[in-house]
Amino acid sequence: MIEKEIQDGIIGEGPLQAEIKIKPVERLKLRPNVIFDIVYNQKVLHLGCTDHLSLIDDKVKSGTYFHQQLSRVSSECLGIDINRASIEHLYNLGIKNIIERDITQPGISQITNEVWDYLLMAEVLEHIDNPVSFLKEIAIHYKDSIRNLIVTVPNAFGFIHMLQAMNNGVESINKDHRYWFTPYTLCKVAHQAGLVLDDLIMCIYEGSADMAIQFHDQLLIKPILLDTIVLVAHW
Repeated sequence: MIEKEIQDGIIGEGPLQAEIKIKPVERLKLRPNVIFDIVYNQKVLHLGCTDHLSLIDDKVKSGTYFHQQLSRVSSECLGIDINRASIEHLYNLGIKNIIERDITQPGISQITNEVWDYLLMAEVLEHIDNPVSFLKEIAIHYKDSIRNLIVTVPNAFGFIHMLQAMNNGVESINKDHRYWFTPYTLCKVAHQAGLVLDDLIMCIYEGSADMAIQFHDQLLIKPILLDTIVLVAHW
């Protein structure tokens, strides 16, 4: 559940300075497991379902391709992406529950012909020029067909990012990212886009598991330092 103090800050109540405290957790969770627990046996739209073309073959062969994993745990899964080359390659590999569409445009009958439990946007929003407008456009065309959203983004306060800054004086970031998010700013963006906030979960990106083991006890106490934010919301 979203804490009342966070909700008040998001909607502009209370003092000018918002202070968001993430309570200690009993165990650390990996990003895929958090998502799988939420969408288990649910109907899921997977936005941004492809990957870098050069990485797809190895992930499919090793069984770590996220869209395949998501398809196994959900009752129905449809991937949506604008990356034509990757979609064509996935088709050639036999992965066909994907379509090439721009979800900010109307007329995607595969969405409107059904009601979906979740729209998953995993590591997508940080690539978008205007996240608020992007979420509003989706709502205009498809909110009647989508019950809930799951948004995951990298956390600017993630311990691995903070260490890079403190120890090396550098910012290390995917060059296609437009934004860093924090728990508060992600919630604020979702609220400005007209979403109702349901849950906020801090977790670990798959590639950070070794770091999480090394700093396990500190991260349990201060989960705001975990490197991935998961927000669950609805219109």
